[in-house]
Amino acid sequence: MVVLFLLNLYIVDQPDINIMEHGKYSLQLRFGPKGEILGFGSIGLWNRLLLGMSYGASNLIGAGNPGFYKYPGVQARLAVLEPDLLLPSFILGFDNQGYGEYDTGLERYAIMSKGLYCQVGKNFDYTEFKIIPSFGINYSFEQSGRIDIFGGIIFEISSTQFLIDFTPNFNDDNYNDTGYLNTGLKFIFYEQLFFEFDLRDLLENIEGQQLNRMIKIGYEDTF
Repeated sequence: MVVLFLLNLYIVDQPDINIMEHGKYSLQLRFGPKGEILGFGSIGLWNRLLLGMSYGASNLIGAGNPGFYKYPGVQARLAVLEPDLLLPSFILGFDNQGYGEYDTGLERYAIMSKGLYCQVGKNFDYTEFKIIPSFGINYSFEQSGRIDIFGGIIFEISSTQFLIDFTPNFNDDNYNDTGYLNTGLKFIFYEQLFFEFDLRDLLENIEGQQLNRMIKIGYEDTF
């Protein structure tokens, strides 16, 4: 049976609800549009806490100068409530990693980071078929501070996951008001490796970026 907690940082762009088991670590590379490459590393502690760091650049692949991010990203996720038959998971988290180009004047990523967030979700396990919906609210420190919401759902059959996530992207004057809708397919190999292909911004919140493609690869193991 596939380990559900494999490399559970994000659904596509929105945070996943799960926490890695104690003593596990994961490494992930994310290849996005306009030559963006992001690297992530994370560890699980006490089955309740996830800590991670990330760093990358826009335009790292392609012509022109790469736009290295000003700061590394930090991820922290604490399971306040562990799920049981009746109760959902309840997560408190922090994530200052955004996506796309970083504007030093406005001090923001093209797609802003989550900042502080709380999230609830539930794993529904039907033998070889799983459904994992989640929903959260966040306060981003970019653009002088803003509140937003986000959600997503994972459908897992054997070693394949179908992914959908969405955020309405409230109070962002730079782009359209359609929100970010993303979808993807993740393939898990040997319960340690994964390959993921995503289609992002299906509603064209950023003009000219509709159906932009992204690839993720990752590895998980135990110390």
